[in-house]
Amino acid sequence: MARKKEDKQLKKLNRYFMITKVFLAITPLICYLYVSLKAMLNSITFQEVLVKDPSMTIVFLIAMLNPYIAYLVQLIQKNLTKGNTQFAVINMGLLLVAEALTLNLFYFMMLLFVFYRAINYYNIQVFPTIKTSTIKQFFYNGGGSMLVMLVSCISLFATIRLM
Repeated sequence: MARKKEDKQLKKLNRYFMITKVFLAITPLICYLYVSLKAMLNSITFQEVLVKDPSMTIVFLIAMLNPYIAYLVQLIQKNLTKGNTQFAVINMGLLLVAEALTLNLFYFMMLLFVFYRAINYYNIQVFPTIKTSTIKQFFYNGGGSMLVMLVSCISLFATIRLM
């Protein structure tokens, strides 16, 4: 009976991961359609919208980053099943910070929920895992997420300058 309950929870967790990855992967398409619609309403080209409206350019940049985040979520899921919790915890934390920096509440909450469920399912001790990792391991495991953090910091700076 306990085995069936674990299988059911794992299927549910995998479904949550899949929904998150799909949402992240289709974000550029949704943003492209939105920018194209705005261009059509203003009778200008797609490129002119991006040039004339810097805030739209930032949103477009952030949207283009989301498929890469979906790829990182896929890597996190694979490493969780392999038992590499250090990789998963470091990348989870960095991706959550990156989504917070982009001021993207929807994806932040979605990733937070999925990561919370994964931590509970795999019974991961977050703070001891972080404390046992060295700086070298942090940069080695979190390299891809640090790229996302860099772009997120740049977009946050640009957003603040536009305010």
